[in-house]
Amino acid sequence: MKRRTLLGTLGTTGIVTLTGCLSDGGGGTPSDNGTATDTPTPMPTPAPTLTGSGFQVDSPQSGTQADSATATVDGTDVVVDGRIQGDNGCYTGELDSVNYDGDRLTVAVRAVDDSDPDEMCTDAIVEIDYTATVEFANGPPATVVVTHDHGDGPETVLTTSP
Repeated sequence: MKRRTLLGTLGTTGIVTLTGCLSDGGGGTPSDNGTATDTPTPMPTPAPTLTGSGFQVDSPQSGTQADSATATVDGTDVVVDGRIQGDNGCYTGELDSVNYDGDRLTVAVRAVDDSDPDEMCTDAIVEIDYTATVEFANGPPATVVVTHDHGDGPETVLTTSP
């Protein structure tokens, strides 16, 4: 009889002991002990990445010494519409550079003489309208800076957060 009591007690004790080994020790639900097992870890948002650029110039027109630019966001692309001055009718605008440092996009535009060596040019200041498009993946940059260079070094004409 004592043997049956002993075996019965060992069987119940073994099950209770095994149950304790299978639990996480908290004795409750995962939220009771501070661990969350059903909430996924959020993935970090990827940073914007520069993927390409384009530049278009409209026909220069007689005008004044005007420098201006605006930047807008079209989806993930940054579109810069600007006006740069040229010294005479043979000047045009060109995209000098596009730089992105992970936070700040700098679009540098310069006015250049596009004449042939024997070409006659009107002797009047011209306004050159242009559009620069800078393509991004994963969203636009935080800051856009536009510089213009008329041959005497770049000058900032716009700093904005689109």
